[in-house]
Amino acid sequence: MTVSAERARARPADDPAPEAGGLLSLIGGAIAVRGRELQPGLDGEPQFRQFLEALGVAVYTTDARGRITFYNHAATVLWGRRPGPGDEWCGSWRLYWPDGQPMAHDECPMAICLKEQRPVRGHEAMAERPDGSRVWFQPYPTPLRDVDGRVIGAVNVLVDVSERRHAEDALRAAAAALAASNAVKDEFLGLVSHELRTPVTTIFGNARLLRDRGARLDRSDRDSMIGDIADDSERLVGVIENLLLLTRLETGTHVEAEPQVLAHVVRKQIDAYRGRHTGRRITLRREPRHIIVESDRGYLEMVLENLLSNADKYSPPETTIEVAVRTRAAEAYVLVLDRGMGIDEAEADEIFAAFYRAGAVRGQGNGVGIGLAVCKRVIESQGGRIWARPRAGGGSEIGFALPLAPEPSEVAG
Repeated sequence: MTVSAERARARPADDPAPEAGGLLSLIGGAIAVRGRELQPGLDGEPQFRQFLEALGVAVYTTDARGRITFYNHAATVLWGRRPGPGDEWCGSWRLYWPDGQPMAHDECPMAICLKEQRPVRGHEAMAERPDGSRVWFQPYPTPLRDVDGRVIGAVNVLVDVSERRHAEDALRAAAAALAASNAVKDEFLGLVSHELRTPVTTIFGNARLLRDRGARLDRSDRDSMIGDIADDSERLVGVIENLLLLTRLETGTHVEAEPQVLAHVVRKQIDAYRGRHTGRRITLRREPRHIIVESDRGYLEMVLENLLSNADKYSPPETTIEVAVRTRAAEAYVLVLDRGMGIDEAEADEIFAAFYRAGAVRGQGNGVGIGLAVCKRVIESQGGRIWARPRAGGGSEIGFALPLAPEPSEVAG
């Protein structure tokens, strides 16, 4: 037995900083370096230790019972700690399987290597450091044998594969996002093509009939066709304006806000909507005082147009749409209430997602699911909030709130 081997056997098992001689004795008495053999105990040991420290790859060894006998600096960096006295199998603080389940240290690849006396390959695991950070690694444990073939320990090389795993996760996330984007794009194209084709077909067909046979048609037929052209033109303009506004808001277009008398804007928009939809009853309830908000009037009118149109579209024609303007604390509220088919509480937030249509309205009415998405973007861009909820007694409540404009004295101060 060599001097180094005797020194390794004599070293206490709980020595926290094992010498390179322990590693040399485990490797079996001779290591090839630069084409020659290094004899343990000679001047090759410091060179060998320097070689392991310079590797930049985590390396450690254990004895036959799994007690750690050597580790290099790269191993302490990967583990985030130095193994304590009596540590076995691996210097990691905590270990996890690839599925995130905890891994017992005596189930780790190094333990399997020693128990089954064979190299273990093809595994990945995750180590958690004492500071809570985690690192993915691939272990390469290999048994070490003496000249008689008996297993006297093992050496393990730990390769940090965190960057590769993060890159793979990012690729998977990108692929999933792309697939979802393609699905949304396909649904969007289908909805928009239908939503655009239908009014365009009506406008085109009626316009041709009026041009070619208008003089021979009854007045009532002509008026009906002109009414259809006007209604579908309005519908077409609404779709295009919502798409353009949604695009502008998604690109971060700044909203130019100015003081607005909220009830005045709401009343004007209701009057305009009534003028185009004479059969729909709409009532307005408001506080007697002026309610001032900072808003872009054009955007605010578009929000009101979308909310009124939504309530009109999904409510029986004989019911009344109620609009309320009120204040609470430092906010101004606008509520649009209908007695239509209502809304499922589980979908109350989802209906504001672009191109989403609630299950209750699919197949009923027209729309591409962008009107409420536009409302959400507009209101939130002005520091407000928007919500939807089922209404007691049936129907829906869709409302939004904007911050009240500061009083002149507050601005001056």
